[in-house]
Amino acid sequence: MKNSLLSAALFVSSLIPAFAITDAEITPAALVGKTLNFTIINGGAPFATNGTWSGTFAAAGGGFTATNITGDFVNIATTYTATANSRFTDVALAKFVEGQSTATLALYTTNGVGNYEVSIVGVGSVSLNGTFTFGTAVVPSSEISVQQPVGTNLTDGSSKKFFGSVKIGKASAAKTFTIKNTGKSALTGLAISKSGKNSAEFSTSALAKTRLAPGASMTFKATFKPKTKGKKKAVIQLKSNDSDESPFDIPVTGSGVK
Repeated sequence: MKNSLLSAALFVSSLIPAFAITDAEITPAALVGKTLNFTIINGGAPFATNGTWSGTFAAAGGGFTATNITGDFVNIATTYTATANSRFTDVALAKFVEGQSTATLALYTTNGVGNYEVSIVGVGSVSLNGTFTFGTAVVPSSEISVQQPVGTNLTDGSSKKFFGSVKIGKASAAKTFTIKNTGKSALTGLAISKSGKNSAEFSTSALAKTRLAPGASMTFKATFKPKTKGKKKAVIQLKSNDSDESPFDIPVTGSGVK
């Protein structure tokens, strides 16, 4: 098995291909026109922490595009060249992470599992490691993504938002949330509601739309206005036609003080 390109490995993936991958499938000539699907389940800033992506090697022009299926890693459009190196195929990428420098993607196989390692020029002590399979990625027909602040994806049910300590009867500063459709078809039936013992002490603005086209987004605001002293909590819920995140739950908390 190939050693890590750099000493600190931030990413490990557990994607197991349905069919074994052979060394012949990762030769430079064989990559042309293929789609490489990979999943990252652990990571660290400024890169992805989890998610699944589909990367396609263009049949002409040396282009490579990586599309976000789920997760917080941005899409990229870049160029590549590939060369054979022993039993490895080294792919030179203009970039692998948006905004970062050139990178080298090393592909190899271990017991029929395709593995990758990426090193990024100028990013010290960082490498991306994981496994991949070839095939066609299935993009959800409609997929809700919620961010707060902009650029920070929330996780359904577990990303808590704290509104701070606020005087009784006074309103907190508003937090702005962004809803985006990252799927391939319309996100419909969008509606906002609240639940929980203290839900009356949290307020939200109305949604501007009930439908978002693929790639479209909108925002709403939320504030906290305590009626009594003490810790308060509720859940903001976003309903839609997302198959596995409806409602999308955002736990919110705050403290009322005199």
